[in-house]
Amino acid sequence: MFEYSNNMKREHDNDDGGQNRHKRPRADGFMEALNNGKFELRLLVSTKSAGAIIGKGGENIKRLRSEFDAHVQVPDSNSPDRIVTIVAPDSVVLNVVRDIIPRLEEAPNDRDPCELRILIHQSHAGGLIGRSGSKIKELREKCSARLKIFSMCCPNSTDRVLSTCGESENVLKIVDCVIQELKEIPIKGNSTPYSPFNYDPIRSHEYGGYGGNTHGGPGGGMPGGPPSHPPRRGPGPAGDYGGPGGYRPPPPPPNNNYPPMHGGAGFGPPPPPSQGGANGGGYSGSGAPNSNYGYGPGGAGAGSGGPVTTAQVTIPSDLGGTIIGRGGERIARIRQDSGAQITLEQATGQPERIITITGTEQQIHTAQYLLQQCVRNSQQGRERFGGSHH
Repeated sequence: MFEYSNNMKREHDNDDGGQNRHKRPRADGFMEALNNGKFELRLLVSTKSAGAIIGKGGENIKRLRSEFDAHVQVPDSNSPDRIVTIVAPDSVVLNVVRDIIPRLEEAPNDRDPCELRILIHQSHAGGLIGRSGSKIKELREKCSARLKIFSMCCPNSTDRVLSTCGESENVLKIVDCVIQELKEIPIKGNSTPYSPFNYDPIRSHEYGGYGGNTHGGPGGGMPGGPPSHPPRRGPGPAGDYGGPGGYRPPPPPPNNNYPPMHGGAGFGPPPPPSQGGANGGGYSGSGAPNSNYGYGPGGAGAGSGGPVTTAQVTIPSDLGGTIIGRGGERIARIRQDSGAQITLEQATGQPERIITITGTEQQIHTAQYLLQQCVRNSQQGRERFGGSHH
C-alpha cells in the first residue's frame, strides 16, 4: 500500500533467517504439540529482543534449532510485538528459554533483572489464577517471582499475556510450572492465536503488548507505566494479581481493533502518542481544515520529546483524496492525533504522490499508522487491499 523511503525504510535483517517470515500462527499448534509429546511455548518479545534472539544473519536462531533439536521460530512483524514460538519436549523448551533470557531487553528495573511474557489461551488463564487468585498466589510464593495475567485478550485473538519478573532462575521456575499446569488443562472454545499484525497501539498497555513506554512488569500495575490516555471503564488487569476479579471469565476479543496488515507492506503500528503530544496546534498554519484542503504541514504537537526528523512515504495518486478527506478534515485529524507535520504533494499526473512527515520518531510512527488505517478503512482501500481479517 505505502512504500517507505529515507530513514523510515523497513529493516529485514532481523527476521528468522528467511523462514516463514510472515507466517501466521496455527490455531491447533498447542494441541498438536501435546499430541506429539511436546509443548508449544509462545513468548511475546520486543523487536529489539527478537533481533538478538535471531542473531546476525539468523546465526543464533539456527544454533538454537541445531543445539537443542527444537523448533524455534520468530516470524517477522511490522509492529513492536514479536512472537517467539518454541516447540520441543518440556525440558528442552525450558533449556531454550534459559539460553535466550540473557538476550532479552525487557528487564523493567534493577529489582527485577528478568522479565518474560508468555502468551496463553484465555481458557487457561482461569486455571492459572485459581479461585479467588489462590493458584497465582501459590505460584508467586513457590517460585519467588512476580506474576500477572492481563485480563484483556490480545487484539483479534483468544490469547492473554502472562508476565513474570524476577531473578532469571525464578522466572524459569515460573515457566516450568506454567508448562506443567497447562499440559493438564484442555483448551476450551475456539483458538485464535495472536498475530502481531493485529497490534493495537491504543490498548497495548492494557493487554501486555510492547510499544511506547512499555517497560516494566507485574509490580508496576501495567507494563508501560501510566497509560498515555485514560483507561477504559470496567474491570482492568488489577484482578489478575490474584484478587477476587482474577478468576472472572475473560472478555471476548475486541471487535473494534484495527484491520490486520498483510505481508511486509504498510506502516508498522506505532507506540501510542505521549501525553499532550497531539494538542499543540494540529490545525495550525496551512493545515487548517479549510485552508488549501489539507495539503499544508499543520503544526507539531507540544509535549512530544525526542529529536525531530523527516520521513517520506509514497501512495497511489488516486488515494490522495481518501487521506485528505472532505475539506481536509481527515488529514487535519491525523495531524492533530499524531502531533506531526504532514505535507501531501500536489497531484502532478504521476501514478504516485509523496507524503512528507516531520516530527519526533514517535509522532512519525503514529502518523504513518493513522494514514494506513485511514486508507484501509475507506471504501477504496477495502476494495483494493481488503479490509477484513481472514
